[in-house]
Amino acid sequence: MKYYADCEFDGFEGPLLSLALIREDNEAIYIVYEHNEAAHPWVTENVLPIMWSIPSPIPGMAYSVNSDLEASLLLEEYFRGDIAPLVITDWPDDIAYICKALITGPDRMITLPSIRFEVVRRIDAYPTELKNAVQHNAYWDAQALRVLLS
Repeated sequence: MKYYADCEFDGFEGPLLSLALIREDNEAIYIVYEHNEAAHPWVTENVLPIMWSIPSPIPGMAYSVNSDLEASLLLEEYFRGDIAPLVITDWPDDIAYICKALITGPDRMITLPSIRFEVVRRIDAYPTELKNAVQHNAYWDAQALRVLLS
């Protein structure tokens, strides 16, 4: 199955703030890390205030997590049953952050038979026709990517 992904992070190579994956059937997971203090002023102004600007309820699950392990276990459950997920994003950093989220400890990762990644050309997803969409929000950016590429 295809999954469309986006991440928000605190500047170049900064800590992950939020991660969204939306399957082609629109089932989503949205994870927000509680350490959401930002050092980068642009992130503080443009990302943090809208972290929870998502539909209520979303078609899937939204979680607030306190640890990388907690996020990893949520992703393991989300991917359960899919033997060959394909994660599509328009930026390589998103893949790096997702791969890091799959790791549960030294020499350990979530149970996942396989996973593939694809980076498509950089997509300007806005303006979008998605009702109430908010730019620079991982959930909405992944949703816009899904709509544009489906």
